[in-house]
Amino acid sequence: MKKKVLHLFYFILFITSISSCSKDHDDRDDAQNQYLVSSQLVAEVGADEIKSRLPQAAPLISSSVKAYKIAYKTEFPKGTSITASGLVIIPDKAPQTLTLLGYQHGTITTQDEAPSAYKPIGNKEAYLGGTIGASLAKGYIVVMPDYIGFGDSKQIQHLYQEKASLASACLDMLKAAKEFANEKKLETKKEIRLLGYSEGGYATMALHQTIQEQGDEWFKVEASYPAAGAYDMVGTAQWVVSRNEDLPPGATSFYLWTLLTYNNLYQMNIPLTDMIKPNHAAAVAQAISQGNPLAAPIPNNPHELFTTAFIQGIQNGTNMPFMAALERNNVYNWKPASPLTLFHAVADKIVPVLNAEKAQQTMNALGGNVKYISLGNMGHREAIPNYITTVLARLAF
Repeated sequence: MKKKVLHLFYFILFITSISSCSKDHDDRDDAQNQYLVSSQLVAEVGADEIKSRLPQAAPLISSSVKAYKIAYKTEFPKGTSITASGLVIIPDKAPQTLTLLGYQHGTITTQDEAPSAYKPIGNKEAYLGGTIGASLAKGYIVVMPDYIGFGDSKQIQHLYQEKASLASACLDMLKAAKEFANEKKLETKKEIRLLGYSEGGYATMALHQTIQEQGDEWFKVEASYPAAGAYDMVGTAQWVVSRNEDLPPGATSFYLWTLLTYNNLYQMNIPLTDMIKPNHAAAVAQAISQGNPLAAPIPNNPHELFTTAFIQGIQNGTNMPFMAALERNNVYNWKPASPLTLFHAVADKIVPVLNAEKAQQTMNALGGNVKYISLGNMGHREAIPNYITTVLARLAF
């Protein structure tokens, strides 16, 4: 009897130890997610519906997709952990190994436009470009960060056109997406591709450079396709202040947003009245106090908005604080180790084509393999559909 009890004791001990080991293993699996916090299915889109969204891309579309909102860990400011968010779109039919496609969205001004707020209509980049990208037969998991200031990090002011925060938020989102793919038992390559338009083109360049210079153990950029970005912040600012004409609606608000971001971030503390004419400075100050600087009614002509002294300081390079901030946020003066294709419309009067020309010239002079493809004689907003169809053709193969 004693022996039986002893055997039973050891048997229970053995089972308990197995159970304990199993639990420890599960905990370690959870702990392996350094970046992914949570995921939530937000939409399922059939292949036929995707084809109807962009009929000219229909021959390239081969799969239905599922869209997930992802919450993930990143740092802002550096050293301070926060939760940010984004969208991950995965195909239902896919090859054995998938490629992460980092898709950085263009300038947005409302929370409803953030990729993670994916809706059947309205959110055009995620709804159209992101969905189609994930449906391609080549096999992509599309990764669209909201950026800090949107989605789960909306309590933080978005740092518009700020290189470091865009690059880190996008890179950490890619890492969270890879962890999400692992949870879904989806195999992904180390090689990734990157694309984005407008602020997304700028973010794509910043992200590509960051991955390459960090020698990131997670990823290697296979190719990137940035479009219509202000890669040369100095040259763009000088172009803007030289315009004595009405630019497209909203353009001057975006330029002002950049200046306000840098003025606060780098603690320059330059008074609004030193940058903006007094009759507009009051309206901008009121909009800032209400939490939305873009709501201020300002003229579309830069010469009617900015003071003469500010314009001259940018044109001549004598406004040292702002020139240093602009220079710090340039994203073109480096050598890409992988193929990079720039896209830009030649008649763009929001982000001038000089950015693509300067980036191609500089990067190739450094030994890069950089091409420039014109999106035609059209404006910034009008060229977006052309970019989507043009870049899709390159992603499909």
